[in-house]
Amino acid sequence: MVKNCYRSFPIISLCMAIFLLSSCSGIQGKKEHKNDKTPREVLGFYTEKEGTFPSSQPTVNSQSANLSIIAPFWYKLDDKRPGNLIASVPSDHKRKVIQSAHDKNLKVYMVVHNLFYETVEKGKQVASNVLDNNHNSDVFIQNLRNEMNQFNYDGMNVDMENLNLADRDSFSQLIKKLSDAVHRDGKVVTVSVPANTGDSRANPWSPWFDYEKLGQYSDGLMMMTYDEHNPRTTPGSTASVDWTVATIRYALKQGVPPSKMLLGIAGYGWDWDTTAGKTKYSSYKELMGQKTKYKANVIWDSRSQTPYFDYIDEAQHSHQVWFENSESLQYKLDLVEKFHLRGIGIWRLGLEDPMYWKTIPEKIKVKK
Repeated sequence: MVKNCYRSFPIISLCMAIFLLSSCSGIQGKKEHKNDKTPREVLGFYTEKEGTFPSSQPTVNSQSANLSIIAPFWYKLDDKRPGNLIASVPSDHKRKVIQSAHDKNLKVYMVVHNLFYETVEKGKQVASNVLDNNHNSDVFIQNLRNEMNQFNYDGMNVDMENLNLADRDSFSQLIKKLSDAVHRDGKVVTVSVPANTGDSRANPWSPWFDYEKLGQYSDGLMMMTYDEHNPRTTPGSTASVDWTVATIRYALKQGVPPSKMLLGIAGYGWDWDTTAGKTKYSSYKELMGQKTKYKANVIWDSRSQTPYFDYIDEAQHSHQVWFENSESLQYKLDLVEKFHLRGIGIWRLGLEDPMYWKTIPEKIKVKK
């Protein structure tokens, strides 16, 4: 590259030569720096086919080079036998998915949650039954260890949401006991936590989670930086940049190391029927179908750095749609680099803008 600089100027002063030499070296240095980025984890939550939404497996098959970890969403707390687990898929399916991921050089984290019971209150109680009883929590930890070892998981993600506020400290202590136990098996523990900005923009269920202690006891915090606006709010961005930054800054203020933070990325969007007062959870593909059908124009909201569009359906209902695409993803990935975060966690594989998979390797170096 330096030789080419000189070839362009056969007669050149020493000063100009030095200038050109340093300029070319600088360009070369920048290229080397780009290739020398810190590897970031790309975790993708994995689910089976849900109604019209596809299984996550095709995305894993086609994008394994751009993923580090998959986290199958297969286990919930047993509401009748505290400390036990209910799996949504059979053992042979678990083995098949896990082995396929390992063959692709991907790690696999089992996800355990307290969702999808008859009511939210029941989910809180099911979690309390484990958190408030030492015997039940010991049974829970042993069951998790058995499951992880039996099926060769590399780690786990605890996704307990909508806890009782009284269970805040006992949840932190559970994560400490769990981490101490599974570390002996060479496994890791990550915890999903609602986005907390430390102010009125915090998710209403954020106070249930002690960022400081959870960041200390676990190997990583999966920060659910999505659903800033949701069916309980007025239409708006799934995750504005300002709100996302506020969540990162809050976690840092609580003493969570950046190396433990996974930034949540939405693969979906919300379609608000503002006439009927209803909201629909939708995939990127589904939303683009609506955009085409109703000849809507996508508008870029510079304040939130996310896209949206409006349309009127056949029933003359007004709709407003907010979603994430590869352009809004770029801003999130810039934050990962700016704050030196561990990586990202996508909810969920198979719903996202296909261009995510071009943007991710362009903006970050994927950890393998």
